[in-house]
Amino acid sequence: MFAEFVAGQCTTEEDKYVRKQRAEAVKSGFLYAWDGYKKYAYGADEIDVLNKRPKTTRNGWGATLVDSLDVLWLMGLKDEFYRARDFVADIDFSKDGGQLAKVFETNIRYVGGLLSAYELSGDKVFLKKAVELADLLMPAFDTPLGLPWQMLNITTGMGSSETQGTTRTNLAEIGTFQMEFFRLSQLTHNAKYHEAAQNVISVMLRMNPLGEGSESKYTIPGMYPLNFDMITGKFAGSTAYWGGGGDSFYEYLIKTWVLSGCMLQRDLDLWTESIQSFQRFGVARSTDGYLFPGLVDGTKFNPYVDTFTNFLPGTLGLASRLAGSKTYFALAEELMEAGYSVFDKMPSSLGAEAVRFVRENVSSDYTALNERARAEVDKYALSLERPYYLLRPELIESLFYMYRLTGKSIYADRVWKIWQGIQRNCRVENGYVGTANVTVDASVTGIKDTIDSTESFVFAETFLYIYLTFADQDTASLDKVVFTTEAHPLSRAYAFDGNF
Repeated sequence: MFAEFVAGQCTTEEDKYVRKQRAEAVKSGFLYAWDGYKKYAYGADEIDVLNKRPKTTRNGWGATLVDSLDVLWLMGLKDEFYRARDFVADIDFSKDGGQLAKVFETNIRYVGGLLSAYELSGDKVFLKKAVELADLLMPAFDTPLGLPWQMLNITTGMGSSETQGTTRTNLAEIGTFQMEFFRLSQLTHNAKYHEAAQNVISVMLRMNPLGEGSESKYTIPGMYPLNFDMITGKFAGSTAYWGGGGDSFYEYLIKTWVLSGCMLQRDLDLWTESIQSFQRFGVARSTDGYLFPGLVDGTKFNPYVDTFTNFLPGTLGLASRLAGSKTYFALAEELMEAGYSVFDKMPSSLGAEAVRFVRENVSSDYTALNERARAEVDKYALSLERPYYLLRPELIESLFYMYRLTGKSIYADRVWKIWQGIQRNCRVENGYVGTANVTVDASVTGIKDTIDSTESFVFAETFLYIYLTFADQDTASLDKVVFTTEAHPLSRAYAFDGNF
């Protein structure tokens, strides 16, 4: 049993009251954004908040609505849930909205959202639609090696790369099907989904023997290069990274093992190998003492860090608790401090999309920077590569995990501080948007420098993880569910004996 329950037993009445008030405040914020979506874009993929109009970005199937189904349920907004249910029942996935489907995104936002809604409500319409859409995605795997195309023409079944004229993809986009497809196979008693997802890993390992030949791109066990050629099955570059392009591949190794009732041993073995190499080669110490992740090319380290790496402390903490590893939990705690420091140093209380640390005892990290970046390092001990915040959830997600796993109020208080930063800088008429520069705070300047971006993950992940931090701790208990990369909770109660 996780420590969240022990911590819950020790909570004072005052603490419970504060948590309840905060949960209600977050729920109110979600409803404020949801009302804007309902008014100007209900059933659309996204809302263009500042221009009060709908946006079609994910084939017009209602990405925000489908992605938010479990949030509506977990927040107790059942009237909104059942209204959304009626919309889902009428979605025609064969009509693609004039867009190619991005296969990875369609899986995590739509298929994952539908599966979670089914498990929470028991309404079979959600499972029916999940299967319907997954079957439309399966032609993407109809390639020489069974590796999925990034993009798919739903009407013709023809696949392509996102960069036209190439066969390039990345590690995350070929390897983030395991959880949803495993559960689909369990629910349908059809192994084809699970086999397609696991085949990706089999091919990757078979076609890229470790260090074989002078041209090998794969040289460190478990540190898989980001770029991939989905026709040859070969790595197309040598840079490994646990941030954007690689993050959810590693996340799904350990979480699929959890979802399988700890039966899929290969996933655990690959995760363990990866995290061992990551600890050795994938982290460095900054001049102000933080242990942070970076890009790794062979044994060369690049201190560039995007916000996607912030998923790792929470996922690593979860895995460490399950495996009983104090060493790796300590690593998770250190990475948590580094990730949060990027938010904490900013006047807005919000973190940049990407930063560059300066390593201790590596003077070239500083001297290679331009004048602007050096000035930022002098002020913050890091430079801001992309100084905007798009309401991404990864740092909040890890703080949620660490709070649930340790019961330490510092993690919840940090989530609340970020929520207050979002309120000051991202809340506008009819919803929430990104902020262009995290080094300034709207409460000081009186001006909100916004970026009109409200992707479905803002509703599905950012709001949810903030809410769950303060909700009753048996709401989406980590003992009972495991979250997908899009924060869709899937039940851990299904037994698995190796057969579907």
